[in-house]
Amino acid sequence: MPDKVPEKVGRCKILRRVGYGATAVVYLARHEGLDIPVAVKILRKELSETRPHFAERFLREARMAARLEHPNMVRVIDCGVENDLHYMVMDYVDGPNCREQLKDEPNGLHWRRATDITDQAAQGLAYAAERNVIHRDVKPSNIMIDSLGRVRVSDLGLAKLSIKGRVQMTQELHTVGTPNYMSPEQIRSSADLDLRSDIYSLGATFYHLATGKPPFLGKTSMEVISHHLNSSLVPPSELRGDLPPALSSIICKMMAKSPDERYPDYESLRQDLRNVLDGKQTTAAGFSESQVGIGNEDEVRRVLDELSFSAVLTVEDKDERGFDEAEAVDAPEEQEESSAELDLFTPEEFATYDESEPGPGVRTRPVRRRRKPGKQNVGLIIGLVAAGVAVVIAIVIAVLASL
Repeated sequence: MPDKVPEKVGRCKILRRVGYGATAVVYLARHEGLDIPVAVKILRKELSETRPHFAERFLREARMAARLEHPNMVRVIDCGVENDLHYMVMDYVDGPNCREQLKDEPNGLHWRRATDITDQAAQGLAYAAERNVIHRDVKPSNIMIDSLGRVRVSDLGLAKLSIKGRVQMTQELHTVGTPNYMSPEQIRSSADLDLRSDIYSLGATFYHLATGKPPFLGKTSMEVISHHLNSSLVPPSELRGDLPPALSSIICKMMAKSPDERYPDYESLRQDLRNVLDGKQTTAAGFSESQVGIGNEDEVRRVLDELSFSAVLTVEDKDERGFDEAEAVDAPEEQEESSAELDLFTPEEFATYDESEPGPGVRTRPVRRRRKPGKQNVGLIIGLVAAGVAVVIAIVIAVLASL
């Protein structure tokens, strides 16, 4: 369970918890100095106490995000450590993230709405890229929408500051991210990722928004990663017949295996997004990538064998049978408003496969479940109690016999 709710952190009076994950808890609070509602994200104490590098990276995330002030980015106002609590204070976004929206529209959003969300997210990411920041974890749960319809990109926990001479924030992570949305070059842990990697992840997010499904599914994270490396993308228009062919081509170009075949920058991407909304010609029309994969099966296996993950990578979002990760952990109705940075399993959680038999062509995946205390190994517990009682009786009989 989440840590005990603090009454106050910094200059923020805590009002209520609005979400929690494996690494952090998010609270709605009121900043006493500014007199505005804010979101306070607090790193879970067991992580800050047992894994100091988590605490260091948590504060680096806050300082990184504080440098970015844009209408389409979630602003970080403050950060610090108080009473051994590592916290950051952020804008409170009074609306859902895209992952939550997809729960209400499981077959995908209207293509115009999905396109508008992608365009606004691209504006925020373009602003970050202009300041040499690559997000590295673009996905539906990191794209939020406020009550006015404004899109806000959040959680720069995996961001890479690509300024020459600076220490890269993610150099100790090797390869991390969310498999459903990771670019092939990020999977290979390339040292020179650029904005085109985020364009790929944004394209995978766009695909999910438009079709209701991530571009690739699999039984395990490694299987999903293998698809990103070496499987052909099914055009979104083949999953939803009402999608304009030009929009489908835009997504395919964003998700080209080779960075050189993607959009070179956000401006050219945004121009095509505006053109498809206006019914005009796009540069992606009829796009067909020349590079289908990274090589033969042995090459794919070699890349997968070389991957060194610093945390458990779980496949985000529900599968085609409607199972949702939040249901498995018995999450409260108020869902998490910040991504679990590395999506680690807590001691009470474990991975298992859904026991139901999938239909033809439907892939399965491991799901997260929470152990229910008091209902495990009942027979063993009863046996141990009975054995203990028998030992006590034997001792009493021996004592009486010696008198």
